[in-house]
Amino acid sequence: MDDPTNYDALKFWLDVVQWVFTIGVMIFVWIDRGRSDNHNLIKQLADRQEALERRLITAEEQMRHLPTHDDIAKLREEYSGLNSKVDRMAITLDRIHDHLINKGI
Repeated sequence: MDDPTNYDALKFWLDVVQWVFTIGVMIFVWIDRGRSDNHNLIKQLADRQEALERRLITAEEQMRHLPTHDDIAKLREEYSGLNSKVDRMAITLDRIHDHLINKGI
């Protein structure tokens, strides 16, 4: 009736198919895990790039409000003008001081 060799051959081929399927699943999981790791790393890089862009925009906004070379040159001119006025006032005050000391008031 039943031939035992056919069952042995069928069992052998089923075992082979099972092993091939198992190895295929292992390879798929290994590749998929690598893709998942790459996806996470790419997401981290994108987040880091976004943070750096925000910092750059903030720095550019702050730099926009800094004085330019022309502004600094104008401030220096005003400072030297004020400095000469203060020097003249000091000379005038020295004269007034000397006058008051000499006259004895």
